[in-house]
Amino acid sequence: MSKHRLVFDDDYEFLCFGLSCHLKDYKLAWTLNNHFRLELARKTLVVNTKQQANLDFAYFKYADKKNHLRYYLINNLSEGIPMVKEYKQFNFLLLVEGFVELFNQEELLERIQRLDAIQLITPLPKEPLHKIQFELFEE
Repeated sequence: MSKHRLVFDDDYEFLCFGLSCHLKDYKLAWTLNNHFRLELARKTLVVNTKQQANLDFAYFKYADKKNHLRYYLINNLSEGIPMVKEYKQFNFLLLVEGFVELFNQEELLERIQRLDAIQLITPLPKEPLHKIQFELFEE
């Protein structure tokens, strides 16, 4: 007798980018708002880390209803502890969630790299973000 397994694909489709810059989170959000005509709004995400329980991580969110995308700018450090330890070398994570199949990733990278405040931006695998994706994307 063969066994059948029912597997649910409960992952969200999103792109992840790591950013390194010298700006504070609110100043970076303001810079991205002006450059891309976004309206990133500040929120807080509470995460349990192995080093310390219940750390608050600031993030900024904007919903682009016309293109069915949501942008998240996440401060990866709180009290010197990274939210995603695999990406501890990045100050910020930029997530783009929604219809990413139609999203021009190369154009975003080029436009952000032209900003003087950004030292580095690079695409990252999204697997280390599985533990926080539900807290971020389900609202």
